[in-house]
Amino acid sequence: MVGDRLTRFAHELANKFTLYFDVYRDEQISDFPLAFIAHYKRRDERYMVTKKIKVYGVENQQLVFATVANEPVSLPFVRRFRDVIDQHKHQFIQEHTEHMSTIVLGLIIADGKLDEVVLKEVRKYRKVKFLKFGWHGWVEMYMAVLHPTQKTVHIHPKGRSFVKSIETLMREDKISL
Repeated sequence: MVGDRLTRFAHELANKFTLYFDVYRDEQISDFPLAFIAHYKRRDERYMVTKKIKVYGVENQQLVFATVANEPVSLPFVRRFRDVIDQHKHQFIQEHTEHMSTIVLGLIIADGKLDEVVLKEVRKYRKVKFLKFGWHGWVEMYMAVLHPTQKTVHIHPKGRSFVKSIETLMREDKISL
């Protein structure tokens, strides 16, 4: 019963992402089931006189890996999810000179009581990796736990801006269980 509600919530959340993101539903990475993967890609270029003389171009990406936790969220579950994302994020990132930044979010949609150790792990997790010493940009990775019944989001403070819209949608009941 709870799993069905969380799956429905994840489906509604994926629908909200479809406006700007390419959304792939019911994916599986390794042996880890995901509710959806959302991929956003933006490219900007600066030209001189005409479009034939390109001065520079930059690409920004955002990846969202979302999973529904049907069992209570434990520390090994969070670490396993984090490791799976870390191993497979490079399938979506193209390393070249015009790549500037990629933000990777791992969303865990959970219900029930959350252990303080798990929340501490999620709130402190932030990983920044420079690609080829920063010449090909960087990748930032955050983990977040969404709690739809309490309408809360737990994430590292620097990643708060990336889930602000999700918090607003939950608070205004535009996404509900």
